[in-house]
Amino acid sequence: MIDSRQKAYLDAMGIGVWSLRENSVPSIPATAEAPRLRLGSGNGGILLVCVADTDSASRLANDISRALGAVPVWAWPGDDDNTIELASAVDDKLFTTVAIFGHELAGRFFGHELPDSVNSARLVLLPSMPDIQTNADARSTLWATFCRFGMVTRN
Repeated sequence: MIDSRQKAYLDAMGIGVWSLRENSVPSIPATAEAPRLRLGSGNGGILLVCVADTDSASRLANDISRALGAVPVWAWPGDDDNTIELASAVDDKLFTTVAIFGHELAGRFFGHELPDSVNSARLVLLPSMPDIQTNADARSTLWATFCRFGMVTRN
């Protein structure tokens, strides 16, 4: 890096100065108290974020995993020592897709504006788990979202 005096001399001689640009990667607009995640078992590039660990162990979660054709990693908010920030989880585990169940849960992470991605992972908003259990339109939306974002793998 050159100081302002040296830059002024070079400018006066008509010599352009090259400098490093600031990192232009947009930061994730997280809320002030974004929850940390506890990661469950699973593997692959899809992280499914639900409200509680009981959601990830439900029959509906098993059906969703089977529909995806893979064993996604399930996660839920937690506040103990075995938790990780969402962005760190994406970087550490190399997730390519982060899917969050429900607007309310997504709002806890990002506030009112959801970004398109979390670091290198695409962010996908899904209907909430209770809506999926009780509403046929929510199940249809879930399947359409899985297909649109290429989350379904064929065996």
